[in-house]
Amino acid sequence: MTTENHRRNPRDDAHVRRICALRPEVETALGLFDHAGEFSDPSPESKAAVVDANVAWRRDLETQATESRERLLDARVFSASLELYKFADEEVALHKRDPDVVTPLAETLLLHLRGLQPADPEQRFESLARRLKAIRPHLQKARATAQIEAAPELAIRARDVADGMPDLLRSIVDAVRAQATSPSPARALPAALQAQVEAGVDDAASALEEHRDWLTALPQTPQPVLGAERFDELLRLRGLDLTAGEVLDLGRSIAEEMRVEHARVLRRGFRGQSAEGALASARKNAPLNLSEAIAWTRELASRARAFVAENGSVPLPAAHADNDDERIDVDAMPAALAPGGQACLYVPPQPFAPRQDALLLVREPLGPQHEALKELAVADLESYVATLAFPGRHTQAVWQNRTTTIARRGALFGAGPGPSSTWGSDMVHGWGLVAAEIMRELHFRHSPASRLLMVRHALTTALLAVVDVGLAIGRVTPEQASAFLVRRGAVRLPVARALVRSLVRAPTSGISGLVGKVRIEQLRREAHRRWRDGYSERRFHALLLVNGAVPLAYLFERLDEPPAYVTDVVTTPFKAP
Repeated sequence: MTTENHRRNPRDDAHVRRICALRPEVETALGLFDHAGEFSDPSPESKAAVVDANVAWRRDLETQATESRERLLDARVFSASLELYKFADEEVALHKRDPDVVTPLAETLLLHLRGLQPADPEQRFESLARRLKAIRPHLQKARATAQIEAAPELAIRARDVADGMPDLLRSIVDAVRAQATSPSPARALPAALQAQVEAGVDDAASALEEHRDWLTALPQTPQPVLGAERFDELLRLRGLDLTAGEVLDLGRSIAEEMRVEHARVLRRGFRGQSAEGALASARKNAPLNLSEAIAWTRELASRARAFVAENGSVPLPAAHADNDDERIDVDAMPAALAPGGQACLYVPPQPFAPRQDALLLVREPLGPQHEALKELAVADLESYVATLAFPGRHTQAVWQNRTTTIARRGALFGAGPGPSSTWGSDMVHGWGLVAAEIMRELHFRHSPASRLLMVRHALTTALLAVVDVGLAIGRVTPEQASAFLVRRGAVRLPVARALVRSLVRAPTSGISGLVGKVRIEQLRREAHRRWRDGYSERRFHALLLVNGAVPLAYLFERLDEPPAYVTDVVTTPFKAP
């Protein structure tokens, strides 16, 4: 059985439909069904029903485990991800201290507006109007069922998200007005539907104002320390054979290596300049505004794809007959998604959408504009594009959607934060860092500036792993962690605070990139040893990409698979326009 014909399984679809009935945002994220225009029930009873649905799916997968190696891996991955969720939900229970229920709404609205399902504009905006009207009762029920004494950092983050929602709501109004005046009569929206959507936006804005007042009045108590024992258990359940202490040692070691490399780059590429002067020189080509940064990113993404396809060491999925490309649409990041602290945010393609289109959202980094735009300089954007687009996370996401079943992603619970959302992220984020390194080694737009910025980004990744552990085991407070990132990584304070709040929200998320990159390097060395003359970079990268976003520990087991396993998936070379 090849990975290509393993992608769909009718028995999985039945379970997905059951979960979608309970969690409509899953339906939107998958791009599988017509949008019902609803949000999920936030009650404990509904949550328990979703858990029961996933448990039933696991039992069904276990009965199919003997059918093939692929189905066995599906069953193992799904079962392990469910165990991670249960521990994170019942033992860690961060949701009891996190009042942010607006981020999942923002993500769902964005996908509803920008995703590929449903394709008919009138159908899309009718269901979007219903979904906007559903925001008020959803938030009311969420507040009624909440028993929260918020952690201060999470309360701040939740308010920042709520404050950013008007930006997303305005984009909905702009979209419906543009569609209403479409030059094509068949695609123009009726005036009544435009009014319905705008009324829904007004109602949602009012409901979010009420929710913002509730967030402001919430009692706050310091976040309890997770502790080394529970942190270690999260690592174990994620398939990482590490302890908190070992991650600390690894992060410090890699950070020191990056500081040494940083000094070497300064000596070779920026002779006679201080670190500050070299950074200013590397970022001299900074955009004048966000629109210019977005245009530069689009151009870089196009060039990166052509470069990767022509080089051939990282396979790109074959283009379908109706899809010449795996497109990335670069656009401005809605303010509601900015509190994560990232300058660029990747929104992967919906698995069952007819085309594998994705979003790469760019936002002026937090803080004063004259400082923020420097972090979107050409050299920074080159790194972001390699990490998030080609050959980075977009390539990985399209391969996953083309070659694995939905069960390979793990248990489905809907949008939400927390440690359970880190399942498989060592592969995803590790691959992103490896992708940036690949582009540097292949000399894609190679320059001292790009090398300097890549080293600085790698240093920040190592420091985030150190901070992640320190916060979880109580060695540092959030404020101390932010100061550490500013002092050791030259991260600006507004960005540092946003990153720390994201780590508080989802412990172990900060180690994913560092641990994943190290583990991929270990996997490469083992592949060299076992495959000997049969090793090639293309074969190794295919092994990484066609298996989906599973913890890398599973891929060590697949090294002994016959070579055909990672060569029978159809790929295509780049075709010049």
